Amino acid sequence: MIADKLKNWRTNPGFKNHPVWSEAFQWIEAHADVAEDGIHPLSGDMYVRVMEYDLKERGVARYEAHLETIDLQYTIEGAEAIEVYPVDELSADGDYRPEKDFQYYQCPGKGLHRVENVKGQFCVLFPQDGHMPQLYVNGHSHVKKLVVKIPVSAIQ
Repeated sequence: MIADKLKNWRTNPGFKNHPVWSEAFQWIEAHADVAEDGIHPLSGDMYVRVMEYDLKERGVARYEAHLETIDLQYTIEGAEAIEVYPVDELSADGDYRPEKDFQYYQCPGKGLHRVENVKGQFCVLFPQDGHMPQLYVNGHSHVKKLVVKIPVSAIQ
């Protein structure tokens, strides 16, 4: 997992020197504030999904992970907390859905890390990062965000 402010993405050599990461971050800079909810295609199999929703209590939200894609999550308005736990220490909750590259996991007693994605902040969640988005952050009950879905194969 990586978390930082959007304005700092160019300071990470792994991001600024890689065409896939550069495309994703430049799209966010150019379009996030005006993008409508829905799917926005990028090059190859990458896309951006813009969404908004009400936040949840920890006991209602669920852990998830993706085997084939990396999530670049960016908060447009509001805030949300995302709890993170190593996927190899979680137990699957249901079957893996390959068509959506999606797996739910049982919630551990406590998360290992918690990121509070406020407006202007991003986090990158890799396949090994089980994550529980949609969590309340003090003073916020709603979030508008985007997720850039980046195939792992695009950055190898």
